[in-house]
Amino acid sequence: MRIYSILLCAHCVAPLSTHRSEKNDLNAVRCQNTEVFLDREVSDPTPRHDQALIRPTRVLIAPGDLAACRGELNHEGVLGHQFVGVVEHADDTQWIGARVIGNVNIADPNSESARRGLSNHDPDRQILGLRGQDGCLSERFVLETRNLTRVPDGIDDDRAIFANALASAVHASQIVHLEGKPYITVLGEGLSGLLCAQVMSKLNASVRLLGVNTDRLELCAKWGIRHRHLNDVGRRRDQDVVIDTTMNSSSLAIAMEMVRPRGTIVLKGEPIPMLDSIEPIDYAPIVANELTVVGSRCGNISEGLNAMSTGGIDLSGLITKRFRFDDAINALRTAQEKEQIAVIVTMD
Repeated sequence: MRIYSILLCAHCVAPLSTHRSEKNDLNAVRCQNTEVFLDREVSDPTPRHDQALIRPTRVLIAPGDLAACRGELNHEGVLGHQFVGVVEHADDTQWIGARVIGNVNIADPNSESARRGLSNHDPDRQILGLRGQDGCLSERFVLETRNLTRVPDGIDDDRAIFANALASAVHASQIVHLEGKPYITVLGEGLSGLLCAQVMSKLNASVRLLGVNTDRLELCAKWGIRHRHLNDVGRRRDQDVVIDTTMNSSSLAIAMEMVRPRGTIVLKGEPIPMLDSIEPIDYAPIVANELTVVGSRCGNISEGLNAMSTGGIDLSGLITKRFRFDDAINALRTAQEKEQIAVIVTMD
């Protein structure tokens, strides 16, 4: 995996001051021209009638955030899109004081995509902290109330922060048609792969996770999920479904060698470029073996919460580093390290 550096301005690593100016400026982590820095003069946001003002308590550093830092996404502004927070103001007073998470895709509810139930695919949608709207790595931020979901009292912040990622894993399990007791291989031992393996293991399926990081494989052992080092497994085209969570071209080639004829490959991840591609992808096996290749991105965030509550999903051990907000730049640096699973910024 290629490790990218984040360009930082000199004042970024200085501790944040607790002093507030008379203008009520906020502190926030901003990306501008691939430079990432602590902006100490962000205007205090004023929510519109359909928005809530939210104080974040947890922010998960996700691959999309790092892609924005590298300039792969067309976003300049405050970073951060996966959060747990508390609503401080909303015109709809039922939200005030609520502990919430949110759908990061912000679409016009009257758009054609929304009317077809495809709001998350609206080409004109904004994406919190990634496209057209400032994100949640800030002391306060705004998000449309229609995008909010309450966190049940029985789920603490350290678990709720995984709701989006878990919802996405649930969605990957729903996007394929499974019959009998299928053989399923998950490629990649990052957060996405580990959650997909857990979700798939709850189905009537034979599931294994293949990776190269021994520590991650030990997590699978704790969960009772079969696991092997990627290089120790044959490629006999005998798997019904291969879920590739790595988003790199070499792994896609491996998936094509593992899946059976007329089997399914699920490309699971965030839609960012495969920058580690060295050689062009050979699509001939897809045609020759009549493979089905499907993409999988976002899920229903309520289903992520439900899986936490009733699905027997173990989220312990997934947070590998925790940083305070005044050290958020180091959190972004650390999240690039291949040994990290989930890097969390604690805002409260």
